[in-house]
Amino acid sequence: MLKGELRKQAILDASEALFFEKGYAGATIQDILSVLDCSKGSFYHHFESKLQVLAELCRQRAEKSFAAYQEAVYDDALSALNGLIYYAMPFRSGEEKAVALLLPLEGLADGGVVRSALLDAQKQFFFPELCRLLEILKKQNLVYYTQPMLPHLLWDAYTALYQRMMQESVAIRQGGAAGGVIQLLEAERFMWERLLDAPFGSMELIRGDEALQTISHAVSMLRRMENAQ
Repeated sequence: MLKGELRKQAILDASEALFFEKGYAGATIQDILSVLDCSKGSFYHHFESKLQVLAELCRQRAEKSFAAYQEAVYDDALSALNGLIYYAMPFRSGEEKAVALLLPLEGLADGGVVRSALLDAQKQFFFPELCRLLEILKKQNLVYYTQPMLPHLLWDAYTALYQRMMQESVAIRQGGAAGGVIQLLEAERFMWERLLDAPFGSMELIRGDEALQTISHAVSMLRRMENAQ
Protein backbone atom coordinates (compact mmCIF):
# COMPACT_ATOMS: atom_id res chain seq x y z
CA MET A 1 0.00 0.00 0.00
CA LEU A 2 1.36 3.42 -0.99
CA LYS A 3 2.08 6.11 1.59
CA GLY A 4 -0.95 8.17 0.56
CA GLU A 5 -3.22 5.13 0.79
CA LEU A 6 -1.83 4.32 4.23
CA ARG A 7 -2.60 7.86 5.42
CA LYS A 8 -6.11 7.67 3.99
CA GLN A 9 -6.76 4.38 5.76
CA ALA A 10 -5.33 5.75 8.99
CA ILE A 11 -7.83 8.64 8.80
CA LEU A 12 -10.65 6.16 8.23
CA ASP A 13 -9.57 3.93 11.12
CA ALA A 14 -9.19 6.83 13.54
CA SER A 15 -12.51 8.32 12.44
CA GLU A 16 -14.35 5.03 12.87
CA ALA A 17 -13.03 4.64 16.42
CA LEU A 18 -14.04 8.19 17.31
CA PHE A 19 -17.47 7.85 15.72
CA PHE A 20 -18.10 4.75 17.80
CA GLU A 21 -16.80 6.47 20.94
CA LYS A 22 -18.43 9.89 20.62
CA GLY A 23 -21.04 9.40 17.91
CA TYR A 24 -20.82 10.90 14.45
CA ALA A 25 -22.17 14.27 15.60
CA GLY A 26 -19.92 14.39 18.66
CA ALA A 27 -16.66 13.65 16.87
CA THR A 28 -15.04 16.57 15.05
CA ILE A 29 -12.43 16.77 12.34
CA GLN A 30 -10.11 18.32 14.93
CA ASP A 31 -10.60 15.23 17.11
CA ILE A 32 -9.50 13.08 14.17
CA LEU A 33 -6.48 15.30 13.51
CA SER A 34 -5.48 15.20 17.18
CA VAL A 35 -5.54 11.39 17.26
CA LEU A 36 -3.44 11.17 14.11
CA ASP A 37 -1.26 14.22 14.83
CA CYS A 38 -1.68 15.36 11.24
CA SER A 39 -2.59 18.64 9.55
CA LYS A 40 -5.90 19.76 8.11
CA GLY A 41 -4.23 19.81 4.72
CA SER A 42 -3.48 16.10 5.01
CA PHE A 43 -7.10 15.36 5.92
CA TYR A 44 -8.60 17.47 3.14
CA HIS A 45 -6.21 15.97 0.61
CA HIS A 46 -8.13 12.70 1.02
CA PHE A 47 -11.62 13.76 2.15
CA GLU A 48 -13.82 16.79 1.57
CA SER A 49 -15.70 16.42 4.85
CA LYS A 50 -16.47 14.26 7.86
CA LEU A 51 -19.56 13.09 5.98
CA GLN A 52 -17.42 11.78 3.14
CA VAL A 53 -15.36 9.84 5.68
CA LEU A 54 -18.47 8.15 7.05
CA ALA A 55 -19.71 7.38 3.53
CA GLU A 56 -16.40 5.68 2.74
CA LEU A 57 -16.56 3.73 5.99
CA CYS A 58 -19.98 2.47 4.92
CA ARG A 59 -18.56 1.41 1.56
CA GLN A 60 -15.76 -0.49 3.29
CA ARG A 61 -18.24 -2.13 5.66
CA ALA A 62 -20.26 -3.36 2.68
CA GLU A 63 -17.08 -4.74 1.12
CA LYS A 64 -16.10 -6.53 4.35
CA SER A 65 -19.61 -7.94 4.71
CA PHE A 66 -19.43 -9.37 1.20
CA ALA A 67 -16.04 -10.89 1.98
CA ALA A 68 -17.58 -12.51 5.08
CA TYR A 69 -20.36 -13.92 2.90
CA GLN A 70 -17.78 -15.37 0.50
CA GLU A 71 -15.82 -16.98 3.32
CA ALA A 72 -18.87 -18.76 4.78
CA VAL A 73 -19.69 -22.34 3.78
CA TYR A 74 -23.08 -23.19 2.29
CA ASP A 75 -24.74 -26.53 1.63
CA ASP A 76 -26.38 -25.40 -1.61
CA ALA A 77 -27.37 -22.37 -3.67
CA LEU A 78 -30.53 -21.81 -1.62
CA SER A 79 -28.62 -21.58 1.64
CA ALA A 80 -26.13 -19.31 -0.14
CA LEU A 81 -29.01 -17.02 -1.16
CA ASN A 82 -30.12 -16.80 2.46
CA GLY A 83 -26.51 -16.15 3.44
CA LEU A 84 -26.22 -13.39 0.86
CA ILE A 85 -29.12 -11.41 2.34
CA TYR A 86 -28.00 -12.23 5.88
CA TYR A 87 -24.55 -10.71 5.34
CA ALA A 88 -25.95 -7.75 3.41
CA MET A 89 -28.20 -6.83 6.34
CA PRO A 90 -26.41 -4.66 8.93
CA PHE A 91 -28.74 -5.98 11.62
CA ARG A 92 -27.01 -9.31 12.17
CA SER A 93 -25.13 -10.21 15.32
CA GLY A 94 -21.88 -8.26 15.61
CA GLU A 95 -23.21 -5.18 13.80
CA GLU A 96 -24.41 -3.40 16.94
CA LYS A 97 -21.83 -0.63 16.65
CA ALA A 98 -22.74 0.05 13.03
CA VAL A 99 -26.44 0.33 13.88
CA ALA A 100 -25.65 2.58 16.85
CA LEU A 101 -23.57 4.80 14.58
CA LEU A 102 -26.17 5.13 11.84
CA LEU A 103 -29.33 5.29 13.95
CA PRO A 104 -28.98 8.92 15.17
CA LEU A 105 -28.61 10.06 11.55
CA GLU A 106 -32.05 8.79 10.51
CA GLY A 107 -34.23 11.66 9.36
CA LEU A 108 -31.27 14.02 8.92
CA ALA A 109 -29.80 15.23 5.63
CA ASP A 110 -26.46 13.59 6.40
CA GLY A 111 -28.31 10.36 7.12
CA GLY A 112 -29.74 10.31 3.61
CA VAL A 113 -26.29 10.72 2.09
CA VAL A 114 -24.85 7.96 4.24
CA ARG A 115 -27.77 5.62 3.56
CA SER A 116 -27.32 6.11 -0.19
CA ALA A 117 -23.60 5.42 0.09
CA LEU A 118 -24.23 2.22 2.04
CA LEU A 119 -26.97 0.92 -0.23
CA ASP A 120 -25.02 1.78 -3.39
CA ALA A 121 -22.00 -0.11 -2.06
CA GLN A 122 -24.12 -3.08 -1.05
CA LYS A 123 -25.59 -3.24 -4.54
CA GLN A 124 -22.13 -3.05 -6.09
CA PHE A 125 -20.90 -6.05 -4.13
CA PHE A 126 -24.00 -8.16 -3.50
CA PHE A 127 -26.31 -7.69 -6.48
CA PRO A 128 -24.21 -9.50 -9.13
CA GLU A 129 -23.96 -12.48 -6.77
CA LEU A 130 -27.73 -12.38 -6.22
CA CYS A 131 -28.25 -12.64 -9.99
CA ARG A 132 -25.77 -15.51 -10.23
CA LEU A 133 -27.44 -17.49 -7.47
CA LEU A 134 -30.90 -16.97 -8.92
CA GLU A 135 -29.75 -18.35 -12.27
CA ILE A 136 -28.37 -21.45 -10.54
CA LEU A 137 -31.60 -21.94 -8.59
CA LYS A 138 -33.65 -21.57 -11.76
CA LYS A 139 -31.64 -24.31 -13.46
CA GLN A 140 -32.17 -26.52 -10.40
CA ASN A 141 -35.93 -25.82 -10.51
CA LEU A 142 -35.83 -24.51 -6.95
CA VAL A 143 -37.14 -21.09 -7.95
CA TYR A 144 -39.21 -20.05 -10.92
CA TYR A 145 -39.62 -16.71 -12.66
CA THR A 146 -39.62 -15.53 -16.26
CA GLN A 147 -39.39 -11.75 -15.84
CA PRO A 148 -35.77 -10.58 -16.30
CA MET A 149 -36.41 -7.57 -14.08
CA LEU A 150 -37.33 -9.68 -11.05
CA PRO A 151 -33.81 -9.68 -9.52
CA HIS A 152 -33.88 -5.88 -9.67
CA LEU A 153 -37.28 -5.81 -7.96
CA LEU A 154 -36.00 -8.18 -5.29
CA TRP A 155 -33.05 -5.89 -4.64
CA ASP A 156 -35.40 -2.92 -4.44
CA ALA A 157 -37.38 -4.92 -1.86
CA TYR A 158 -34.17 -5.49 0.09
CA THR A 159 -33.31 -1.78 0.14
CA ALA A 160 -36.87 -0.96 1.23
CA LEU A 161 -36.51 -3.56 3.99
CA TYR A 162 -33.30 -1.91 5.20
CA GLN A 163 -35.02 1.47 5.39
CA ARG A 164 -38.05 0.05 7.20
CA MET A 165 -35.75 -1.76 9.64
CA MET A 166 -34.03 1.52 10.44
CA GLN A 167 -37.42 3.14 11.02
CA GLU A 168 -38.37 0.33 13.39
CA SER A 169 -35.03 0.81 15.16
CA VAL A 170 -35.77 4.52 15.61
CA ALA A 171 -39.16 3.60 17.10
CA ILE A 172 -37.52 1.16 19.53
CA ARG A 173 -34.99 3.82 20.52
CA GLN A 174 -37.90 6.15 21.29
CA GLY A 175 -39.50 3.54 23.53
CA GLY A 176 -41.84 1.92 21.02
CA ALA A 177 -42.78 -1.75 20.80
CA ALA A 178 -40.31 -4.19 19.27
CA GLY A 179 -42.80 -6.51 17.59
CA GLY A 180 -42.68 -4.64 14.30
CA VAL A 181 -39.21 -6.02 13.53
CA ILE A 182 -40.39 -9.62 13.70
CA GLN A 183 -43.49 -8.92 11.62
CA LEU A 184 -41.50 -7.00 9.03
CA LEU A 185 -38.97 -9.79 8.54
CA GLU A 186 -41.70 -12.43 8.34
CA ALA A 187 -43.48 -10.42 5.65
CA GLU A 188 -40.22 -9.99 3.72
CA ARG A 189 -39.48 -13.72 3.90
CA PHE A 190 -42.98 -14.56 2.67
CA MET A 191 -42.68 -12.05 -0.18
CA TRP A 192 -39.36 -13.50 -1.42
CA GLU A 193 -40.79 -17.02 -1.41
CA ARG A 194 -43.87 -15.96 -3.34
CA LEU A 195 -42.01 -13.85 -5.89
CA LEU A 196 -39.53 -16.65 -6.56
CA ASP A 197 -42.09 -19.44 -6.29
CA ALA A 198 -39.63 -21.00 -3.83
CA PRO A 199 -40.53 -23.82 -1.40
CA PHE A 200 -42.44 -22.69 1.69
CA GLY A 201 -40.07 -22.01 4.59
CA SER A 202 -36.99 -22.02 2.36
CA MET A 203 -36.19 -18.33 2.82
CA GLU A 204 -34.88 -17.15 6.17
CA LEU A 205 -32.92 -14.00 5.22
CA ILE A 206 -32.18 -13.10 8.85
CA ARG A 207 -33.84 -14.37 12.02
CA GLY A 208 -36.11 -11.88 13.68
CA ASP A 209 -34.81 -12.59 17.18
CA GLU A 210 -31.21 -12.01 16.08
CA ALA A 211 -32.06 -8.71 14.36
CA LEU A 212 -34.08 -7.56 17.33
CA GLN A 213 -31.27 -8.38 19.75
CA THR A 214 -28.79 -6.47 17.58
CA ILE A 215 -31.04 -3.42 17.50
CA SER A 216 -31.64 -3.61 21.26
CA HIS A 217 -27.91 -3.76 21.93
CA ALA A 218 -27.34 -0.81 19.60
CA VAL A 219 -29.98 1.25 21.42
CA SER A 220 -28.38 0.37 24.76
CA MET A 221 -24.98 1.49 23.43
CA LEU A 222 -26.48 4.80 22.31
CA ARG A 223 -28.07 5.40 25.69
CA ARG A 224 -24.80 4.72 27.51
CA MET A 225 -23.01 7.09 25.12
CA GLU A 226 -25.59 9.81 25.66
CA ASN A 227 -25.45 9.40 29.46
CA ALA A 228 -21.67 9.69 29.38
CA GLN A 229 -21.74 12.99 27.52
